[in-house]
Amino acid sequence: MLEGLKYKMIKRKLLKREVENIPLEVIEQKHSDASQALFNDSSYFNGISDDGSFFLARQSFRTTRGNEYWLEVFFPDLGLLRLKKHPGEEGEGFQQGKLRFDNVQLGKEWYVSFQGEMDLDGSSKNVKIDLKFNAETAIVDFQNALILDATALAIAQAKWSKSFFEKLKDSKKNHFEQGGRLTGMIEIDGDLRKVDFSSMRDHSWGIRKWGGWKRHVWIGGMLENKEAFNLSMVQYDYMGQLSAGFITEGDQIHYLRELPTIEEFASNPLFPGKLDLKLKYSDGIEYHLKSERNTFVPYNMDDEYLINEGISFGTVNGTPIKLVTEFGFNPSHYDL
Repeated sequence: MLEGLKYKMIKRKLLKREVENIPLEVIEQKHSDASQALFNDSSYFNGISDDGSFFLARQSFRTTRGNEYWLEVFFPDLGLLRLKKHPGEEGEGFQQGKLRFDNVQLGKEWYVSFQGEMDLDGSSKNVKIDLKFNAETAIVDFQNALILDATALAIAQAKWSKSFFEKLKDSKKNHFEQGGRLTGMIEIDGDLRKVDFSSMRDHSWGIRKWGGWKRHVWIGGMLENKEAFNLSMVQYDYMGQLSAGFITEGDQIHYLRELPTIEEFASNPLFPGKLDLKLKYSDGIEYHLKSERNTFVPYNMDDEYLINEGISFGTVNGTPIKLVTEFGFNPSHYDL
């Protein structure tokens, strides 16, 4: 009885949040909140080409623990270039030193740039990156992509306390994603390479404490027909699985409504190289994702959480897709 009342109350609140309409200029700006010790504004771009080349870039601006940064470039004939030294001081916008994300047109176009040293198998390379992201899909608000029933049930089934609601703030984020193309030039010690990547970008802001996450899965990519696909799941150490996802179809966005739990497809191994998932969306049609991982890049978040950023190829209902298959784990919960 009590759980049912809690479920109804939480669902009403989630439905109220669902109708919020955040202006585009707010979505595209950097956010901060000095009153929140672990407030985080994170922006991310990826890119994958047919030959297996890929690009990963992320900037996270945090009120405490220092800003985060990712920058990786891979070419099959060269190997993996990684930015291992902090890029520099935070700028006004999405900038740390010479690593920059610059908005050119709201909801449409971004520049991603960098100039400096990157590591290639222990040797230093002078790298210049000049890329342009052009949107091919609408921006998707994850508030609409949440599976409301499952989210309300997960919160209702948890043991409510002052501590629980304090931790619950970590799950309340603004999160937006968009598919497109990332094109331009990457120069490595004078070797100029033209690139053309399928790309997904995301922007989120809110409280993020890596140590409070148990595990998560983020699967996102662009289909050959220029539509975007996403599947996201997270389990916290204080609450069960929260899930969201979408697939675009022209001006329409179909939102995920049914999917397996993480344990059903990622228990043994915890980081599967192949995926074979059947998913149901708001249009009632089932989508079948099949993929196989080529490689991955590991990350260590605050020495509390580990992320493997997989680079994968596959199909959704038979249409080819290039995608990132990201799996994260809290080592205190798993034997890794």
